[in-house]
Amino acid sequence: MKIKFLVAAIALAGLSACGSTGVFDRERPDEFAVTKAAPLVVPADMNALPPPQTGAAAPVKDSKQDMLDAMFGAPKN
Repeated sequence: MKIKFLVAAIALAGLSACGSTGVFDRERPDEFAVTKAAPLVVPADMNALPPPQTGAAAPVKDSKQDMLDAMFGAPKN
């Protein structure tokens, strides 16, 4: 009998943690409303770019070097 009561008490305590009353029911800031995203804009010189060639391979970029340049700045010559 004591075991059933203990299991019921633990289950009740565990389920009561799911409620939102008391200290934990407070107004929280919305983390997605902190900053506004800038609208997408098409660059003015978009038409100056050459069109892609059909069947041509994609240009290979060194993404690791780009990451290092973004973090620590590009090397100065």
